[in-house]
Amino acid sequence: MEGTAVETAAEPARVPPAPEPLTLGSLVHKNRIVDLKGTDKNLALEQMVATAARALNLDASRQVDLTAAVQARDAALSTQLGRGWAAPHAMIEGAPELVMVVGRSKAGIDYGRPELGRVHLVFLFVSSPKTHDQYLRVLGQLANALKDSEQNGRLELALNADTPTKLRKALGDKMRQTRVVVSRRLPQVTRALIRNLLRFADDIDAEAIILFSDVFRNPSLLASFISRKIVLATRSADIPDVLVEKARGVVHLARGDFSEESAVQLALLSAGAKGMLGEGSRVVAVCGEKGSDTFDTVRIETPRLMLTRIFSKAAKESVQPEVFERALQLMLELSEEGREGKPIGTTMVLGDEEVVREMTQQLTINPFRGYDESERNVLDPALEETIKEFSLLDGAFVVGGGGVLHSAGAYLSPPAEARVDLSSGLGTRHRVAAAITKMTKALAIVLSQSTGRVTVFRGGKSVMTISPTRSRVEIPSTGDES
Repeated sequence: MEGTAVETAAEPARVPPAPEPLTLGSLVHKNRIVDLKGTDKNLALEQMVATAARALNLDASRQVDLTAAVQARDAALSTQLGRGWAAPHAMIEGAPELVMVVGRSKAGIDYGRPELGRVHLVFLFVSSPKTHDQYLRVLGQLANALKDSEQNGRLELALNADTPTKLRKALGDKMRQTRVVVSRRLPQVTRALIRNLLRFADDIDAEAIILFSDVFRNPSLLASFISRKIVLATRSADIPDVLVEKARGVVHLARGDFSEESAVQLALLSAGAKGMLGEGSRVVAVCGEKGSDTFDTVRIETPRLMLTRIFSKAAKESVQPEVFERALQLMLELSEEGREGKPIGTTMVLGDEEVVREMTQQLTINPFRGYDESERNVLDPALEETIKEFSLLDGAFVVGGGGVLHSAGAYLSPPAEARVDLSSGLGTRHRVAAAITKMTKALAIVLSQSTGRVTVFRGGKSVMTISPTRSRVEIPSTGDES
C-alpha cells in the first residue's frame, strides 16, 4: 500500500482492474529489517529466518525446518549474486505471501566468494509454490537495482537507510501507484477518510489497518482497496468472500451490542493473539456504527505492547489467549448490558487454577460442581447466558487456563501479605483480584458495578482498562514486563 493514490468514481468498474504486480519496494517492511550481529553467515541466516518465521507465524518446529532449508540451499549453491549482496531463498508449503527480510551488516559477512568481497546486504526470500513466480520477478528487480551498485552508491545508501522509505528509495523503488476506486455510493466524508487513511497508514509506516467491514451496508464496495495490509473485523455480519481473499485475516466478534471502543480493543487483542499483527509497532483501527457507511472512530495502537503487558511468559503458560479474549468479551457485554436492567459488578480469575482455588471459598453452592469439563467451558457459546446469569451471584468466577469453569460465587481470600498499590477510586473487588494475581500466575478481569469499567490485572497491577464510553483505553507505561 506504499505510495497509494486514490480517486473517486461514480460506480465501481464493471470489470475489476487486474491487481498490480508485486514490487521490490512493497516487500520492505519496518519489522522485516534486521541489523545483523556477528560476521558468520549461518548466524546471520538464523537471525533472518527468525524474523521471517514471525512474519509467517511459524511454530518452532517449522522455523527449524526453514533454517535448515535456507542453509542447505546456500551450501549447495552460493546465493551471493553480486558484489556486497546476497539473496538466499527457501520455498515452504502454505506460506500465505511472499516474504522478504533485509539483513544489514556494516562489518560484512564472509559468504565464501572472495572475488565478490564481503556481503553487507542479505535479502532472504521465503515463498510458496503459489508465490514462486512473484519471487522470480522481484529477484530480477533486485538484481537490476544492485547492478553496478558501487558506481551508483546504492549499496551504501541501502546500508545506512534508517527508515523503510529511505531503504525503498535506495533500492530504486519504482512501484507504480495503485489507483483505488471508491464508489460514490459511499458518503463523501467516508470517501475522504478512506483516501486519507491509506496515505496516513503509509506515512507512519503502520504495520496493519484493522477495518470494521460491518460499518458498510454493502461491504463489497471496499474490494478495490482491501489488501494484505488490512485485517477485517466484524461484530455480526458476514464478510464477502471477495474481501476475505484479499485481506490479511478476519476477526469475528461474537456479539455486536457493545461500544465501538470495546469492539476495537477486542479486535486488536484477537488479531494480535492470532498472530495477524506480527511485531509491527503501529496499527491503525477504524470503526463506526454498524450499517452507517461512516467511520467515526479512528485509533492508533501498539498491540504488541498491549499483548506483552497482558501475556507475560508465565501468563501465556497459564491462560490460553482465546480464553482471555472470550472472558474479556463476556465482561464487556455485561458492562454494556447489565443484568435485569441493572448494572452489575463481578470478577473472573483466569488460569493457575490449582493455586487460586486454595485462596478461595464458596459463598454459595457451586453451580458448576459435578458437571463434566466439556459441559462447562467458557469458550462454549451455549454457556453465555448461564455465565451472565451467575454473574449476579456475590463472589468471583474461577476459570482454568483452558477455559473450564471451576466455580462461580467464590470468595477470594489472598494472603494478608499480598499488598497491592492501586490508584484511588478502586474498591475492595479490584484490590482482592489484584492481590490474587500478585500471588499467582493468574489473570483477573474485574467489572466495576459503579462505573461499568473493565480492568485487567496481572502480577498485582492493572495492565489494561476499558471504559464503557468512548474514552481512551489506558495501558500503564510503567511496571515490569516479566
